[in-house]
Amino acid sequence: MKRLIRKLVTILLAMWLLPGVLAILVRVAGFNFLPSIEWTSKTNDLLIAAGLLPAAFLSWVAWKAMDVTPLGDGKAAIAMFSAPIFAYLSGKNLFAVALPMALAMVAGHQVELSFTVAHADDWGDSKCRTPVELEGLPFLFDTICRVRDDVRMSLLPGKPAVVTGRGTSLGLFAESLSP
Repeated sequence: MKRLIRKLVTILLAMWLLPGVLAILVRVAGFNFLPSIEWTSKTNDLLIAAGLLPAAFLSWVAWKAMDVTPLGDGKAAIAMFSAPIFAYLSGKNLFAVALPMALAMVAGHQVELSFTVAHADDWGDSKCRTPVELEGLPFLFDTICRVRDDVRMSLLPGKPAVVTGRGTSLGLFAESLSP
């Protein structure tokens, strides 16, 4: 019976975290998805709870595993301490990003959303050379890549910018940016 409950909890945790992980993979693949500021601000309490539940569970699992697994191996220690952080981010992304992203894919249409520019003059890395960072969005989903230099130079920190793309009022896949 105890084993059945453990398997059930593991399956539920995987189902809980998988959409958040998939949203991160979509971002890493190069798609510019932005959840709306209105959505992230209205669901902030839900986002925190959605992140804390799997993080607390994995912390408990790691605490229980410390009795069985020796922490002498550095890799095991890093995994045990980083798993709750990863679970928090993935659980939070479930509602902050994965839900609006799924709706944008299924029921999306051409839409414009307004955001506030945080930085537009930084040089990015090899995956995002010309980024524009926006305020108030979740980690990893607060940057638009591949923005033309003439558009970037016209954007000022603290000023609004309009992003156009396929999506809904909850979020969109950015196609263009204008001041």
